Amino acid sequence: MKLYYSPGACSLAAHIILNEINVDFDLERVNLKTHKTEKGADYYEINPKGYVPALEINPGLILTENVAILPFLAQHDPKQDLIPPSGLGRAKVLEWLGYLNSELHDAYAVFFGAPLTSEEKTKAYAEIDRLLKYIDNYLAESDYDYLVNDNFGPADAYLFVLTNWSNSIEHDLTPYKNIIALRNKVAERQSVQIAMRDEGLIS
Repeated sequence: MKLYYSPGACSLAAHIILNEINVDFDLERVNLKTHKTEKGADYYEINPKGYVPALEINPGLILTENVAILPFLAQHDPKQDLIPPSGLGRAKVLEWLGYLNSELHDAYAVFFGAPLTSEEKTKAYAEIDRLLKYIDNYLAESDYDYLVNDNFGPADAYLFVLTNWSNSIEHDLTPYKNIIALRNKVAERQSVQIAMRDEGLIS
């Protein structure tokens, strides 16, 4: 397998899960401004959507979108308990991935487009805070160690990556103590440390 990624982008979640399942895989960095890979390939020929992640499962067989890639990778070895095999547990993972992808991801993404006015920034921060408050309250009321159950999984990796973007947009996470606690737990995982070092996010 090969993961096409950009450092710190949402592809980091797939990078983390690839490390968790302990398979052989290659990484190829994508410049999202030029849409060229580090090997000089036209990324649009690999993924016509133009963004990361893209997972090459076999030569010519490409899977895109985190809501598809993350469950696909997480089910690689059922013994690792990264995702329930079926039933409500699996549905809850997909529910969280859908919410993170369509709501929280989009809320952060506003800051990475055209420059925002002061008023636009205020509204954008408020939207992120609204979504994070929901997640923080959910975690406060949950008896589980992670978002879905007591096992780390793809939704936790995705939440970690998205909230990591708060550092880039000068957004304060400190009001969300339950999210911070989950982030700290995720950050300690070897899979996360390796992925972040490989992408040059930590030394």
